[in-house]
Formats: sequence, structure tokens, C-alpha cells
Amino acid sequence: MDISIKTYQPSTPAKVSAQGVVRSQTSADSSSDNLSSGTAQTVSISSSARALYSLSSSSERQVSMSQSDLKGMYAKGQKDIYNFGQLIAGGNFNKEEMLPKTDDPDRLALGQKSLDYSIGLSQIPPENLPNPFEGMARNGLSAIVYDDTGTYTDAERYAAYGELSKQDEAYFSTLYANITNGGDNREVFKGIMDYFDNLPAVERAAYPDGFRNSIDSLYQEQTGQSGSLALINKSTAEYLETGFSNGQSSEKMLQAVLEKAVDLSTAQ
Repeated sequence: MDISIKTYQPSTPAKVSAQGVVRSQTSADSSSDNLSSGTAQTVSISSSARALYSLSSSSERQVSMSQSDLKGMYAKGQKDIYNFGQLIAGGNFNKEEMLPKTDDPDRLALGQKSLDYSIGLSQIPPENLPNPFEGMARNGLSAIVYDDTGTYTDAERYAAYGELSKQDEAYFSTLYANITNGGDNREVFKGIMDYFDNLPAVERAAYPDGFRNSIDSLYQEQTGQSGSLALINKSTAEYLETGFSNGQSSEKMLQAVLEKAVDLSTAQ
């Protein structure tokens, strides 16, 4: 059974640390005269509020997209992150052009912190500045990374990718540590399925057709304790001692956990 994952792998990944959160605000210009006279009110919505609206509508838009479009969105998001990392590493850029085009202080602050964080990672040695997206819900981070509306700057998407990768590494490290040699790894397979089920549509599109069914088959096979698990077609030796390597994508980290779980489950 071949359940390997193949995906676009940026060579300049984001790393993480620090804190912050996206905030929103709305302002309305109205008067008692307008209310009493029935004159239309003027409502001004800040760019922070518009950014949050785009964030909340992302999953809804993805549901209506075809698999082909989702795969294209995923590939473009990964390529954008990679290209931005290359640009920052090269140092040939104008900082002002990388900030949000707005007068909203919240959006400008978020954009500046994201840019500072990104530039810090390109230094030698890297300067670990605060990531303004630390602690944000994973699917919110994903919506920013794969934003195709231009709502978020490349620096914001890069910083969001850094926090997303950090959260995934923590999750998969826990699964990896719970793998038993020749024992019962049902909880590991279940953890992989739970992770996959909670992914937004654009990230699920990065996995091969039938991926979840393959994991469920492994889970059911151990549950029934019948027969040996099928080996997948890739050596796990590189993962047995060191675990994850720096900069691995979420798909590569999941693959490492899966390979070790399957391999060691057959070592009986």
C-alpha cells in the first residue's frame, strides 16, 4: 500500500516564536439628526475588520471550489511563501512596499511585526523576533497562508505559515513519541485521521486520493489484530533517530510519523 505524500517543499521555511493577535475595529459616523430625519448613515469599516471578514469567509469559499482549484490554491500558497522567503533572504526589497496599504493602525502594526519577524529569520544567525500570530487557531492561520484575495501581505502570510508549522510540529512530535515498537499504534493512526479531518479543504487537497482511507485501513487492521501491516515504499531509517528535520512541511512531518508507525508495528 503506497500512502506516501508528495508536496511542494520550500527551501526557506519559516520558523517561530513569540506572540500577538489580529484585532479588529469598526467605526460609524452617525448623528441624532441622521437617525431622526432618516438620512442614510455613513459606516466606515476598518481594514482590520475587512481582513477578519475575509478570514471567516475563506472556509466557505473553499467548500464550493473544485479539487483542481483547491490544488492550484495550495500550490500557489506554497510557492508564494517560498518566493517571499527567497526575496527576504536576498535583501533586495523595499520595506515600505511590503506593508499593508492602509491607514488602519492595527493593520499597519500587524504588517510591520510580520515583516520584522520575517527579516529576522533571514539574518545570520537568525534573529528570533516575536511572531504576531503566535497562539492563533490553526485553521485561521491556514486561511491567511492560502489567502488569494490580496487581503494579507506576503510578510503576514509568511509569519502565519511559521506559526502553523510550529503548531503542526508540536502535534506530530507528540504522536511520534507515542509510537511503540511492534505494539499497538492505533492511537497514532487515529491521531493522523483526526488531524486530517480538521484540515481546511485547501490543505486536504495536497494529499493523494484515498489517503484517509489508507490510514483508516491501518487503524482497522490493528483493531482487528489480523495480519501484518503493509509496508509503505520508503525507508524510515532517516527518522528513527532524529525525528523531524528543521523546516519540514506539515505533510513531510505527518509522513515521518506514519512511516515509523507502520514500520515498527510490523517489527514483531
